[in-house]
Amino acid sequence: MSERARQIYEFGPYRLDVAERVLLRTGHPVYLTPKAFDVLLLLIRNCGRLVEKSEFMTSAWANSFVEESNLTVTISMLRKILEGESHDRKYIETVSKRGYRFVAQVGEIVESAKINSLAILPFQCLTTDISYAYVKVGLVDAIISRLASSGQLVVRPTSAVLRYEGRVVDPVAIGREQKVDAVVTGHIEISSGRIRAAVQLIRVADGYLMWATSYSRELEEIFALEDAVAEGVAQSTVSAHAQKTQDVALPRRNTENSQAYRQYLEGRYFWNKRTAEGLRRSIRCFKRAIEEDPNYALAYSGLADSYVLLASHGAQSPLKSVPLAKSAALKALELNGALAEAHTSLGMVYHYYDWSWEKAGEEFQHALSLNPNYIVARMWYASNLASLGRLQEALFQAEQAEELDPLSLAVYIKIGRLQYWMRNYDLAMRAYSRVVDLDPQHARAHTRLGMVYAVTEDFDRAIDEFKLAQDLSGADPYLDCFLGYAHAKSGKRAVAKRAIEQLARRSRLEYVPAFCTALVYIGLGEVDQALLWLERAYKDRSVYMVFAKVEPLLDEIRKQSRFVRLMAEMHLS
Repeated sequence: MSERARQIYEFGPYRLDVAERVLLRTGHPVYLTPKAFDVLLLLIRNCGRLVEKSEFMTSAWANSFVEESNLTVTISMLRKILEGESHDRKYIETVSKRGYRFVAQVGEIVESAKINSLAILPFQCLTTDISYAYVKVGLVDAIISRLASSGQLVVRPTSAVLRYEGRVVDPVAIGREQKVDAVVTGHIEISSGRIRAAVQLIRVADGYLMWATSYSRELEEIFALEDAVAEGVAQSTVSAHAQKTQDVALPRRNTENSQAYRQYLEGRYFWNKRTAEGLRRSIRCFKRAIEEDPNYALAYSGLADSYVLLASHGAQSPLKSVPLAKSAALKALELNGALAEAHTSLGMVYHYYDWSWEKAGEEFQHALSLNPNYIVARMWYASNLASLGRLQEALFQAEQAEELDPLSLAVYIKIGRLQYWMRNYDLAMRAYSRVVDLDPQHARAHTRLGMVYAVTEDFDRAIDEFKLAQDLSGADPYLDCFLGYAHAKSGKRAVAKRAIEQLARRSRLEYVPAFCTALVYIGLGEVDQALLWLERAYKDRSVYMVFAKVEPLLDEIRKQSRFVRLMAEMHLS
């Protein structure tokens, strides 16, 4: 693995180490808050130039809603740290109503040019034909997977970079936002059955163009294009002053059938949408990929993932979809036992359906040993640990996922849920609110926020959040039950009873988890009915049952003998 590029700035008695994010005064660390460090770094990198207030807000407080007074307080803090009580030396100059300027002389040291971490941005597609939309995402996803699986570079996952798709972005700014050493950017054009690509590797520390090239291949030769880009990027991260060129081992491909591969890319494109319709479309794509190449292990793994998510989203009965997921995951492992994705898929089957907690944990750990950068494995391993009540270990896995994808809303949701299960409701609310600040249309964040309000007995706010989530996501039996629970707890028993009737009518047309009805009965205080429906939830493998050991909304019935017996049968005592 290549070393992290190390950039150091010197001014007066101070040294600012960018890679270590530390300020030293005569060799001794000086404490700075993360925001203060970001502000100081922006000033130093623009030494002698006026930095407008808007630049600070865009750079240091990106994706946050804060007042200009936050900048004023931070600048004041920096002045006190750098200048102390002495007025002999001045570092930061104020330009009234405009911004600030760093006025001390600054020296720069770059100790290494090696690269340790990468973000590969979605390629811009110059082709207007939307039927090729999957290519630009799928190609980047494949390159990310190959580089990450090599274990020689930390590569931001596809989920971390998809947010930049279709946007005009500054690669260096994105690199800083993603906290990586370098970014890969480029564009593709597809015409007359041929794909052309131009690719650049840019060092984030100084915007230096480390490598650039272009390719032209037949669309059927997309493998060759993927290989060339992945290998070119990997080799370009090797230090310029290395004694000899170092080979970067990339994992082998799962298929040589270009049609199967294109179907797989399209399947992953729809899978990443994480909607019920997207998952169903992904299943069709993965099945077509398998028809093209019956030995395509990665396509079987994708098929397993889609079936598992259909169940976990409540879009299909686990009794129907998860056995199909298990069959696909086992087939993937039969074809390629070293596939981290397949071990992760099988782990989710053991977790959500078989309730074989130990076997699930072993699969997730095996997946991470094969690919430590596979963020899906870390997130689902966190769920497995949480089900067993090992919440601190689960939080560690979620924080590791955050290291891999610092801006992931899904990771924030996971951290918020873990804090909720740990009964740290303020911290849970903070995590969910962060997601809502970044994406006010995030239905799941509003749902989870509503659950925090419900368990803390702020039922009016809980109802508002559940209704907003319902408006954003459409019909969802889980939202119906959360609303029924909140109405019951707030004294609106008639409304809660109608929710139970609506769930019953809906269950005659589509799958409705039995857990949903149980929760409304808990809100109504009808313990016997609640336990009856939880026993049915046990039989129909309702997804929420896997978290029964830690779910606060079940605390009211936790000591009931029937519930205790249920937990014992699930091996969650």
